[in-house]
Amino acid sequence: DLFGNQKTSTLDLFHLLRMSAYQAGLSVVLALATGGTIAVCLSRLRFEGQSFVLALLSAGLVLPTVIVAFGLLAIWGRAGVINQAAEWFGLGKLPFSIFGLQGILAAHTVLNGAFAARIFFDRLQAIPVPAQKLGRSLSLSEIQRFTILDWPALKAAAPGLSATIFLMCFTSFSVVLLLGGGPNNATFEVAIYEAARVDFDLHRAAILAATQLGFCLLIIVPTAGLKSTSMMIGAPKQIFWPSRGSAKLAALFVLGTLTIAYASPIIATIYKGLDPDILAFVLKPKFINALLTSLFIASCSAILATTLAMILALGRAELVYRNVQGKTAILLRTLLSAPVFSYLAMPAIVLGLGFFLLARFAQFDTTSIGMQVVILANALMTLPLANATLGPPVEKIANKHGKLVRSLNLRPTERFARIELPLLRREIAYIFTLGFCFSFGDLSVIALFGTGDFTTLPWLMYLSLGSYRTNDAAMIASIMLVITIGFFYLFPKLLGISRHA
Repeated sequence: DLFGNQKTSTLDLFHLLRMSAYQAGLSVVLALATGGTIAVCLSRLRFEGQSFVLALLSAGLVLPTVIVAFGLLAIWGRAGVINQAAEWFGLGKLPFSIFGLQGILAAHTVLNGAFAARIFFDRLQAIPVPAQKLGRSLSLSEIQRFTILDWPALKAAAPGLSATIFLMCFTSFSVVLLLGGGPNNATFEVAIYEAARVDFDLHRAAILAATQLGFCLLIIVPTAGLKSTSMMIGAPKQIFWPSRGSAKLAALFVLGTLTIAYASPIIATIYKGLDPDILAFVLKPKFINALLTSLFIASCSAILATTLAMILALGRAELVYRNVQGKTAILLRTLLSAPVFSYLAMPAIVLGLGFFLLARFAQFDTTSIGMQVVILANALMTLPLANATLGPPVEKIANKHGKLVRSLNLRPTERFARIELPLLRREIAYIFTLGFCFSFGDLSVIALFGTGDFTTLPWLMYLSLGSYRTNDAAMIASIMLVITIGFFYLFPKLLGISRHA
């Protein structure tokens, strides 16, 4: 038994490394293939609802993994929609199960394929207009257009995007925990959880965490210099070069099929959550407690992540305002950035385990500090993306207004209130929203500290699935989905209403 041994053998580590890397590699291939296909089809078409499709792809970045996993279970599970339809037609049960490698790959493709499609679409939008006009005037065929114009743009984004998706899949926890189907498909994240929470073998958990961290560093260090995969890139395309005839029909068919495949877990989650007893369920003290705890943790984590990112960005901008140059500036910038990049290689459950071990070493009651640890861990996991989003615009402001600020002798607080804050409303809203959504749907850190009294919605949903209360899990998933998507779209609009400095 992989998790029953008290000692960690080399064979166990090799199995976990092989399985984690294998499923992550396959997930990267599937995500890039489907994401690239969607992006190319979108760039060729104009239709009613295109903005909705783009919004759906953007939402994939913050969609809780537990919801995607549950949505796939609702469709392909033993009591899922497909099996029910097959039985109704007299075909019996499906000959395959969603549990196992196929379920892991399906969930990762839905999550990361949408992310890849959004990145690739931005890259295609940024193709220079003169190149597009020249290609259109030369009447390039669809294949020629792809190989000459589209492929170079996609290829430029692929290395950094591949590394990002690989790390997200390699450190996947919720998907493997819910859909893995047993030790044969276990990854490091699940093994760490089993060792720390189930077997309480902290020595084994520490070895697994150190091994996983070392492997993640091997991915992070070589790819640190690759181009960014931020979604806040690209320029609006100034011309529209549509596909025509059979190529247009093929693009519509492929885009429609893949969009339905990506949206189906969300639709299935909402469908399963439409229970007549949902009002009585949400009034239960256990649900209310979990909801309030989730909202409080997500809000605090988002505030902390936004504050830390702002402090780091303003610290680097201060070097510009003070006109610090040369080796001193490089050294100070490195010292400010190094802690942030370290969290790229730190999976959430490894970070949670580190806090768990520190609490035990300091002889703290782990159940009493669980909320503080979850808030801090979720904020730190959001920090790299928050820093990458906020850092460039803050430095741009400093470069543009640095001389004027020095000539007016503005204090940092006055400069922030009068110049930086009005110009950074959109970025601050975006960072806060990401931090909130990431923390609200996180299952990895709470899995180490969750108790009967300290419960969040993802943890309550997992406990409901483990107790075969699928109706309760469906209602929790649908409520989480509505809150996450609603907050993702509404909050940035509310905070960014006034953009005028």
